[in-house]
Amino acid sequence: MENFEARKFCGICKLPNERDAAVCVHCGARFEVESPVAGTTNLMEERRGVSPDLQERITRQLAPPPEGMAIFMMDKTEPFSVMKDQEFVIGRASELTDEPLVDLTHMDGFAMGVSRRHAMIRASGKKYLVVDLNSSNGTWLNGVRLVPSKPYDLYSGSVLQLGRMRLVVIYVAPSESLKSK
Repeated sequence: MENFEARKFCGICKLPNERDAAVCVHCGARFEVESPVAGTTNLMEERRGVSPDLQERITRQLAPPPEGMAIFMMDKTEPFSVMKDQEFVIGRASELTDEPLVDLTHMDGFAMGVSRRHAMIRASGKKYLVVDLNSSNGTWLNGVRLVPSKPYDLYSGSVLQLGRMRLVVIYVAPSESLKSK
């Protein structure tokens, strides 16, 4: 019988790896570096949180599009997507659908723990809302884990984390002229 105490299990594919592995040998997902301090939920949220200084730097450096929402990878200055729809899903493409989708497949979405239908963003008045769509690896908004199916205010300059992928959203207030589905 195999000794599972001497193994590390991948959070993506759930298969065992050697205890000191940095990358899963089965799916290629990177393992997070473990802190020498015993971890707690609070420490994890602090590590994923966004400081007020970082929030200010993000909104100063990244210009919003004239309409819609620009989505950036963390620490990049060019958006990889600009969405002008009233409502869209962020995830990985799996099949043909008419649903507006920000496809993170080409950005290593699978290895980073992004679900096919991970989160939904929709315009609501002069702001946007984000909803976790019961994703496997969770969604965080500025370091706070979202409760699935519950809408949260998504302000311009927010850091949205899907699994282990960190994104920044920048926008001016949504207008009625945005395309409705």
